[in-house]
Amino acid sequence: MSFFRRSVLSGCLSVVFLSSTAHAGDLMNWGKKIAEEGNGSPGSIACMECHRLNGGGMPSIGSPRIAGQTAFYIEHEILGVQKGTRYAPVMAGVVYNLSKNDIRAVALYYASVRTPKLPDVSPPDPALVALGKHIAQKGLWKKNVPACVLCHGPNGRGIPPHFPYIEGQNKGYLLRQLISFAFLKRKDDPQGLMRGIARHLTQRERKAVAEYFASLNPPATAGRGK
Repeated sequence: MSFFRRSVLSGCLSVVFLSSTAHAGDLMNWGKKIAEEGNGSPGSIACMECHRLNGGGMPSIGSPRIAGQTAFYIEHEILGVQKGTRYAPVMAGVVYNLSKNDIRAVALYYASVRTPKLPDVSPPDPALVALGKHIAQKGLWKKNVPACVLCHGPNGRGIPPHFPYIEGQNKGYLLRQLISFAFLKRKDDPQGLMRGIARHLTQRERKAVAEYFASLNPPATAGRGK
């Protein structure tokens, strides 16, 4: 290949790369705008009303921490709320008017941000933390409950892109999701796995799992898998 052709091809590739990078940057800026102000549609609510601009969530109301979750996971969950496969009645009223481009933008933005863990609503209960740690790391095989870390990774730090980190998530959110899987209408888990697990746990065991993961610090490397 001649020097001229190599130069032209190199230049074309550079243009494509820069164009792609610029597009991702524009999307992320739009995602931050939606997080701060909504998308401009009537009734649109800013994501930061519940998740904060830096994605730390609001433990006082059980609003989840989403900073550094993978963009794939955030996008998948918002689409699930729109379709009704993820039970989230409050979120359903917030995301119904987001376009696919809006959702992608928000997902990219929150995947990119990092923030320290916020104080939870109460200190960890040592007895519940101990029980939750046992369930998380070893499971309850007599009840057909596998260890949580088999899917969510060591200490619940996540296995991108499909399995979110739950390490350092607030206890109110974690408990609500276990209850939603067990008794309500959340049905976005592959092959009904989480529904089966949540139904086999007692309420104390659900609280223990939530308490354990909430007692940990969020993973510093969250979100590297997009």
